[in-house]
Amino acid sequence: MGCILVVDDHPDNNEMLCRLLRCYGHRPLSAFSGEAALALLGPEHPDLVILDVMMPGMDGLEVLRLIRSNPSTSHLPVILYSGISDASFTQHALQKGANEFWVKGMFDISRLEKLVEKYVSAA
Repeated sequence: MGCILVVDDHPDNNEMLCRLLRCYGHRPLSAFSGEAALALLGPEHPDLVILDVMMPGMDGLEVLRLIRSNPSTSHLPVILYSGISDASFTQHALQKGANEFWVKGMFDISRLEKLVEKYVSAA
């Protein structure tokens, strides 16, 4: 069982991911903004972050940059997800330090489970 931080400004998306993660036996944490996610990384020590790209204020790429630039969180696996399906954007996100990228419209529950297990088992 792992602790997984879900960051999405849309409550329905956030809750859906948290429910799935609980079904897989994990302990999800919710944040609805980039700022809230970074604040949780201090007291909590998640094994994985699932991070929406497009959020008001601090977007997911900025949150990722801050996670990677902090020595205490730089090792943390981050799965970025977005409605942007452009291959060049996916490549850009991976170059910025995302471990994985998936497109919201192409949501595959079995892929999510495999990705989570890949990174939580390695933690």
